[in-house]
Amino acid sequence: MPITTQKKELERLLARPGWLQVVPAALHPAHRVQRQRDFARLVALWSPLLVLAFVGCVGFSFVFYLGQLQGRDLRVYLMSEGLALVVSTLGLWMARQPRWQPKADAWIPFFLGFNLFVKVIGGFLLQQPALAVNQVYITLLVLLIGLLALQLSLRAALVGSALGLSAFLTAPWLADAAFARLFLGHYVLTAGVCLFVALVREDKDRIAFLQATLLDLERQEVQRLNEQLAEMALRDVLTGLSNRRRFDQALAQEWDRARRNRSVLSLLMVDVDHFKAYNDHYGHPAGDQCLVHLAQAMATAVQRPADVVARYGGEEFVVLLPDTDQAGAVELARKLIEQIDQLALPHVMSSTAPHVTVSVGVATQAPLASMDRQGLVGAADAALYRAKRGGRHAVGV
Repeated sequence: MPITTQKKELERLLARPGWLQVVPAALHPAHRVQRQRDFARLVALWSPLLVLAFVGCVGFSFVFYLGQLQGRDLRVYLMSEGLALVVSTLGLWMARQPRWQPKADAWIPFFLGFNLFVKVIGGFLLQQPALAVNQVYITLLVLLIGLLALQLSLRAALVGSALGLSAFLTAPWLADAAFARLFLGHYVLTAGVCLFVALVREDKDRIAFLQATLLDLERQEVQRLNEQLAEMALRDVLTGLSNRRRFDQALAQEWDRARRNRSVLSLLMVDVDHFKAYNDHYGHPAGDQCLVHLAQAMATAVQRPADVVARYGGEEFVVLLPDTDQAGAVELARKLIEQIDQLALPHVMSSTAPHVTVSVGVATQAPLASMDRQGLVGAADAALYRAKRGGRHAVGV
């Protein structure tokens, strides 16, 4: 999809009122990658804090309720905390594995739901009221951490909290129904607040992702336009060939390369014969069209990607030929003349032929440290002068 179309689609989505922004299907892979990166950073940050939270909860329970943690209550507490430790340790290990991170929203809710289920059942089984109330606080803390700190998606948060909520189905068989109702009320209220926060956060995360994507598209668009402008600055507006600036850059690069590799560099200087007379007779618009036809013919004749065909100025063109000896350059010069002759552009004011012709100067040099690249241009220009002095429509060397 073109960048402009993507930008319009994102701008339309971001301008839409309401909640729960929709991520376009084309951006789902990038969105998943972004969420995976965020989750990996979150795990790196939260892993030690989760361990400290677990140790703190257990430590506080033993410090403040050591007297009540006896007999059956101690066994229930140790069993619930032991199961939570095993499941949480496994979950942390999986969360740090790259192969499990992309599917975090699929498996974390079940780990969270299991922990919540165990905590709720533990609260029901504890006989000492103070321990049961403490278990309520611990359950709500796990709920807060699971639904908010882990930054689960709304769907994953719903699954995790619902699995924990299923433990309250055992409430009708409990002796203390009032405690079960109080526990349920705290659970539902806390889960409702957490789910609302998860909803808001997920919406903001999607908006942030869409805005970041839009900003990246705008950056790509600016970069593309800058590249186009840079390319246009190196192109001749009329003929579409490289311009004098691009030729100067290519000559400098190829000259240095030829000097390093101890290879030869050839240059063709091409001039349209009697072009002033052509303009005077046919008019400047026709002269411009003539130059366009000649440029197309030369671009067709020059096949190698490294060769550079450029408009040098006015009716003059140059062809830069890296790794080309004089014989190869002369052969190409003759091919250019033949290619242009085949165009058969009428030129009744020419004293050389009834059609448009060109003269070509050929120069070849093996660059040395003491030589100047402008010497190659001067040699090609001198060869062109000799071709014109010899009657035009010819190759000068």
